[in-house]
Amino acid sequence: MTLQGRALNGIALNGMTLQGMSLLGFQFDGATQGGLALANVHVDKGELIAERDGATLRGTQLAGAVLQAQARNLNVDPEAAALITYRITSVEPEASSYDPTHTGSTFLYMLEQWVTDSGTWQPACPADSDGRRVAIPLAATWDERGDRSASSSLFTFGCTSGVIAKCYRWGYRPWLTGYGADMAATHWTCTRLARADYCGDGVSNTHDGTLINLWDRLPAPGPIQSHGGLLPPLGMLFEAGWGTSGAVCMAHWRWLELGAVLSTLCPLKNLGNLLCNSAGDADDYAGARIFNESFPLNLKL
Repeated sequence: MTLQGRALNGIALNGMTLQGMSLLGFQFDGATQGGLALANVHVDKGELIAERDGATLRGTQLAGAVLQAQARNLNVDPEAAALITYRITSVEPEASSYDPTHTGSTFLYMLEQWVTDSGTWQPACPADSDGRRVAIPLAATWDERGDRSASSSLFTFGCTSGVIAKCYRWGYRPWLTGYGADMAATHWTCTRLARADYCGDGVSNTHDGTLINLWDRLPAPGPIQSHGGLLPPLGMLFEAGWGTSGAVCMAHWRWLELGAVLSTLCPLKNLGNLLCNSAGDADDYAGARIFNESFPLNLKL
C-alpha cells in the first residue's frame, strides 16, 4: 500500500512488548554507553543526540547506548513503579520513501529489552510491515488514554509497528512548521484516527490491517496526505473528521461489531448529534484536522 490513498493502520500505540507493564516513557537521565555516562540526552527532529566526554554523539554513534524507561507494573496489586532497561543495538537512517514532506533524514533504532525473569535481551518491537523491528524517537509521551504530553524528562520510542510511528511516517512530523497548523497536534490527531479512538479515551475500535483512506487539507506546501481522487476508493465512505480529542464528527463507525448506534457511542461527546458526511461537513466542527474514509461494513470473520 502507498502512503497516498489506502493505508494500513495498527492499533498498538507505541508497539512496545512489555509483559504486563504500562510504559510511561524513556528517561533522558541515566543513559550510558560502554559504562560511561551520557549527558545532555535529547531528541531533535527524529534523532536521539547525546554527549560523552564533551563530544556530541548522534546517528550510528549511539549504537550500544543503554537507556532506562519508566513504567507501571500491572502484574502486582497495587500497581508499582518500575524501571525497564533497554539498549540500542544498531542505528540506521530512515528510508526516504517514508519522508513525504522531504524534510530530511531521520533515524531508526533497533532496541532490545532486558527481561529479568529470563536474564536475556529480547527485541523490544514487533516486526513491522517491512519485517523490521525498529523504533523512532519523539520528544513527547502518550498515556493509556492516548493523551500526548510534552516532557523535559521523558521521551517516546515508537515502534514502527505502532501508530505513533506510522503517523510520523505518513508525514505528520511533530516539529514541522509552515503548514498553517500545529503539527504536534496534527500528529496526535492522526494517532486517534489510526486507532479509531472515537471517544478520545484511548480505546481502539479497529483491528490491525484495516484499510483506511486518510487525508488532510493543510495549506501550501500541503497537503501532506492527499485524498487521492474526486471519489472515495471503491466501497469506502466518509467516516469521520478528527481532532486531538478523537472524532469531532462522524458518519459511521469502522467496524460493524461495535454493535452500537451513534447516539450511544461516546455518550459524553454525543456523537449522535455530530454527524458529517464529508470533509466539508466536518469543517463546521471545531478541531477537525484530518479526515478519513473506510469500508462501512467491516466484519470480524
